[in-house]
Amino acid sequence: MTKRQKALTILLTPFVLGFLLGLLVGGGCSREEKPEGLKDADSGLVEQILEEQQEAGETVEDNVTVEDDVDGTGVSEAREIIYYTKLMSYGSVFNDLNEAHLDMAKTVGLSEILEKRDDVDPALLVKVENTDFLEIDELRYSVPYLTAGAARELNRIAKAFHDSLSRKQFPIYKLVCSSILRTEEDVTRLRKSGNPNASDNSAHCYGTTFDITYTRYSREVETDEFMQPYELTKVLGEVLRDEKKAGRILVKYEKKEHCFHITACI
Repeated sequence: MTKRQKALTILLTPFVLGFLLGLLVGGGCSREEKPEGLKDADSGLVEQILEEQQEAGETVEDNVTVEDDVDGTGVSEAREIIYYTKLMSYGSVFNDLNEAHLDMAKTVGLSEILEKRDDVDPALLVKVENTDFLEIDELRYSVPYLTAGAARELNRIAKAFHDSLSRKQFPIYKLVCSSILRTEEDVTRLRKSGNPNASDNSAHCYGTTFDITYTRYSREVETDEFMQPYELTKVLGEVLRDEKKAGRILVKYEKKEHCFHITACI
């Protein structure tokens, strides 16, 4: 072997040895084997959780997983659903003035304000009740009656909200209607309660106007998924925006009252 060949052999030997060592190490700890090892570790942790709960005499869910067991108790927590969409500026989008609501209410609503609750005429007004999409709140200062057009619009909004949740594969919630028709008797009682918005000249007095709260949503069946009210309000905002664009409603975002003040235009 010439001196040049010897020098080349000495130079390449470390690289060859390193390559062979890499093959040996890689073969004993391949990428394919790592996930299996992780799964085994997770399974061991789950089994440990189950054993500890069984020893304590607690009921254990069969489908518990490490991912579900957020706080390490072995109990699955509900998963919060987030609606990732651009946040709407409710105050800017829904800014129809009270005067506009009142003018519309006088145009399409009752010709006279009712004095007492007993004055409600079923021939002129439709009773609004709970449905699969809507819940009527406990009404302390109003009664659940609207004109036929306003009642249809309220139900349309509630149904559209339900359908939007379904299309997005979100948990199902109902809208909560917090205020409807006010008689003079109701306005007096509301004023005595200290509410500064109590007025004899309110759109609520003409059977065309209702409030939908944005801080509470009703749910009949609890599941392993849930949404916060502010996430659900994103969906409600889209529904109201579409109805407003269609010319069917006027909407005012009432921050202090925590509701959308809505007057039907039909």
